[in-house]
Amino acid sequence: MVFRNRGDVSILAKPPRKTKKVPTAAQLEIRRKFKLAARWAKEAMQDPDKFALYSAKASGMMTPYVVAMSDYLKPPVVHRIDPEDYQGSAGDRILVIASDYTRITGLTLKISDAAGNVIEEGPCEEASNLDHWAYTATQDVSSLSGLVISATATDVPGHTGTLSKTL
Repeated sequence: MVFRNRGDVSILAKPPRKTKKVPTAAQLEIRRKFKLAARWAKEAMQDPDKFALYSAKASGMMTPYVVAMSDYLKPPVVHRIDPEDYQGSAGDRILVIASDYTRITGLTLKISDAAGNVIEEGPCEEASNLDHWAYTATQDVSSLSGLVISATATDVPGHTGTLSKTL
């Protein structure tokens, strides 16, 4: 048996076992990601701002280090693009709902025509509700048909999550 300590709690666990099986490509990829997450967490613990962010999220058996690893392993998700108030005029707003394990550091929105030409692109502003972001259009568009709206969220480790919606 092996004892592991988490704060003031000692945990009795089975010792790790070595296997003689050759790891699959998928297992090697998971190991690679886990190694990168561990490196990120170690560096994050040295940064006072990141340490404070991860410490605030830590509770129970979740140490700031574990929270940092989890944040690295879980990219942000853009859940929904809501163009209900967008009529193709400058000043119209587009709502985006996105989330992350800890915090989204930025969200950008891009409007392209059917051919893929970018009409406009820019940062969204955090709205008053949790996980809600808003983009205010700067260009007038003659037709909404075929427009593609893409939102990209970025988290603390720098990973991105994207969602597109065609009008």
